[in-house]
Amino acid sequence: MAVTMTATVATGCTQMADQTDQTAKSPTPAAVVDGGEGGEGGEGGEGGESTGNPDIDLMTNLALMKGHLMVAQELIVEKQYKQATPHIGHPVEEIYGDVEAELTKRNLPQFKAALNQMSDLIKSSPESPELQTAYNESVKAIDSTIAAIPAKERTSPEFVMKVMSGLLNTAADEYKAAIADGKFVEIVEYQDSRGFVLYAEELYKTAPQADAAKNTAIEQAFTDLKAAWPSVNPPASPVKTPAEVATLVKAIVPEKVAINHNH
Repeated sequence: MAVTMTATVATGCTQMADQTDQTAKSPTPAAVVDGGEGGEGGEGGEGGESTGNPDIDLMTNLALMKGHLMVAQELIVEKQYKQATPHIGHPVEEIYGDVEAELTKRNLPQFKAALNQMSDLIKSSPESPELQTAYNESVKAIDSTIAAIPAKERTSPEFVMKVMSGLLNTAADEYKAAIADGKFVEIVEYQDSRGFVLYAEELYKTAPQADAAKNTAIEQAFTDLKAAWPSVNPPASPVKTPAEVATLVKAIVPEKVAINHNH
């Protein structure tokens, strides 16, 4: 995968060969400065390298959490608890390690316990009301952490576009990884990519482009892009090819933030 911008966000995502909760742990996501070539094998590696802007790094990790939890909630509503399990687990297992130190540095509350409780409940008592309570508390904690990022940056279109670039390029990469021989073979990857696109659109609405024509074009591109994920579970065959998804992502965020994965 070619890296054409200065920032790379590396996220590990779990594969799912069927619709069970068998998962394979992957590396913790980390933002990596990279000006050359990267690949899905995770070149750029782990180690907590930074884009140089800790607010972007933090926001990107929190945004990834939000995307995972959004798709998890869709699955919980449909009582597809086994499919929801990896999406509930990813924020604490794969992402929180890159958030924890930053929370301490900023004197912000830790919320790992809430994520762990939610992860435990989806496995042990998925139909209990406590699961939804734990879910709500986790989302509230993430939102509170997002709110602690200085408003000047958090509401800046430039800042938001950089975070969106990480999310949407992650989504394009996950979507591509979900498909083999013209069929969806990795359901978790498809669902991950759906969650990231949905949250990227939600995030964009908080700081749209000032240029009306540009804003209209981005909104249309989001509409076209979302068509690739008609539901939380994949269709019989892809609505859009990975190349078409990548083209629409580029239409929204021309400056590409490439994403490395270890699958």
